Amino acid sequence: MRLLLLLIIIGVAAYFTVPAREAHEEAAQAFLQTLTQEETGEVQAQTGISLDGVVDFVTGMMAGQGRFETYYLASKYTLDTPGAAYLECWGAFTFVQCRRVDRGVGAA
Repeated sequence: MRLLLLLIIIGVAAYFTVPAREAHEEAAQAFLQTLTQEETGEVQAQTGISLDGVVDFVTGMMAGQGRFETYYLASKYTLDTPGAAYLECWGAFTFVQCRRVDRGVGAA
């Protein structure tokens, strides 16, 4: 009985703390900025490309391009990026975690 009550309390807490679309977009932007900084660190030193220009390009590219889904206890945000990868963010209990997913060779 106690376990059932605990599961109900956790479910209610999860329902009322599902992150909104804005939280997912902010987490995706932060993730992409750190990813961009890591990938362009060496390129900037060699070619002189400014990091601000790359970050502006990525931020402009992702404006309004994502797909938000809510599953009542959790939420998902998917963002297509150029190339063979996309960004996937999952959120629950006001926390959002993003990761980069590489598509398979035969995937569309």
